[in-house]
Amino acid sequence: MLFSRILAFVRTKPGRSASIAVFAILTIVALVTYRSYGISNDEEVQQTYGELLLRFYASGFTDDNAFHYRNLYLYGGLFDLVAAGIGQHLAMPTYEWRHLLSAIVGLIGMWGTWRLTRLLSSDAWGCFAVVLLAATGSWWGPLFNETKDISFAAAMIWVTYYSARIAPQLPNPRLRHVIGLGAALGCALGLRIVAVYAGLELAVLVIVAAIAANEGPLAILKRLGLSVLRLLPAGGVALAIMAVAWPWSVFAPLNVLVAIDTFSRFPINMLTRLDGVVMKAANVPRWYLPIYLLVRLPELTQVGIVIGAAAGAIRSARRSVEGLHALRLLPVILAVAVPLGHAILTKPVLYNGIRHYMFLLPPITVLATVGLRAAYLLITDRAGKRAGYAFAGVCGAAWLYHAIVLVILHPYETVAYNAFAGGVSGAVDKYEFDYHGNSIREAAIRLSQVVAEEEENGHRDPRFGPPYRVAVCAELLQADEYLSSTFRVTTNWLNADFFISPIQDGCENVLVGNPIIKIERMGATIGVVKDRRYLTRGAVQTP
Repeated sequence: MLFSRILAFVRTKPGRSASIAVFAILTIVALVTYRSYGISNDEEVQQTYGELLLRFYASGFTDDNAFHYRNLYLYGGLFDLVAAGIGQHLAMPTYEWRHLLSAIVGLIGMWGTWRLTRLLSSDAWGCFAVVLLAATGSWWGPLFNETKDISFAAAMIWVTYYSARIAPQLPNPRLRHVIGLGAALGCALGLRIVAVYAGLELAVLVIVAAIAANEGPLAILKRLGLSVLRLLPAGGVALAIMAVAWPWSVFAPLNVLVAIDTFSRFPINMLTRLDGVVMKAANVPRWYLPIYLLVRLPELTQVGIVIGAAAGAIRSARRSVEGLHALRLLPVILAVAVPLGHAILTKPVLYNGIRHYMFLLPPITVLATVGLRAAYLLITDRAGKRAGYAFAGVCGAAWLYHAIVLVILHPYETVAYNAFAGGVSGAVDKYEFDYHGNSIREAAIRLSQVVAEEEENGHRDPRFGPPYRVAVCAELLQADEYLSSTFRVTTNWLNADFFISPIQDGCENVLVGNPIIKIERMGATIGVVKDRRYLTRGAVQTP
């Protein structure tokens, strides 16, 4: 009986069935692989920030050390607060739990991507958007350890979804959608202040919706006023969530403005790369972000974006877009255009490629899917169903290629670059690479194994025994968490017996040594371990 019901559901709702299957598969993949990802160089301070926020609440608002901890007080601590609060009751390692939670949040963001694409088209195309996003290395790689960026992106796509829901309802949006918008916006503000982009996008949406009614000036003003009034509960919900997740923001009237001002001229000037040129983050050109999107996005996504942009000029395709309802599509366009336009016009401090603009990836994927759908409908309309199926087959083959690349790169999907960058190997020394030191985990584990094998095989000179000093071009915790007890991570690099480094910013060349481990994928070295014992202990250098 149950099997027959499932079969009937699959037959009557194939798009919904495929979507359920895809999310089940992605969840299984995440559960099987989340332990494969290393600790990012931001996670230790973010975990500490979450613990300090817990102390703030546990102390009855008297322990305010969270408000003075580095520059973390300028960020909301929603993810870190949840991670620290739940993690203290779990019997699993802290950072494994953070990576699992990050994957869960990322999948929730992918669910929002599905809901939004489904709203604009159908279950089947929503499913396609999800698998396209999953095949994007700059999304799936960071999914597990770039916790703040992934959680912020997840919150922002839900803001866009509820904005698209509300758009055609203005000036009388449904209360449940207004509350949903407020909750999503509150989560975004509880992570990063740049969620103010959403406020500008909502303002544009409200104005366009009022003007689109084709009424007189007084009627337009009345619609504007009513829209603002009906959206006020969203503001209240958003502020309440922000206050809990980011208490510093409400402890003084101007703190939010202080955060906005600080991030507009962020006091960090680390080095970054763009097409082989090393530059300071404060001096990147206007086209830094667009170029990184060009070399990071899968080619299939870019084809969809180009087709979508051209759809307005093609009558058949334009009809398909109009059928989606222009007001619902507008929030998605704004979700990409406003932040991207701001980055081009104002030249903010940028580094690590698209890391800080990862929240653009879900709406970009939605727009790409809409564009591919328009192409499919146009081809089917002009050339028949067989031609449409052929186009779908080509898209499927392209997606399969992107997916295979990520499987080969695992767990280093973050270094996936497309053909515009010359692929993964072509991006080395030209663009940001293993910027979070994800390869350090594997390097530390393999180094422990190499030294253990020396002990077992009797190849170690007894004069040069453990403990071994290890220098790491990253945060100490990133290596220390995975090294065996025979190693001690040191800050005195010149006395280090071993040196672990990701391929990033030329750090791998800072110390000489005999490369004994190379972490490689698709013709590119991602991380390296050097044996320096012949320098520090007089051991014989191995060839």
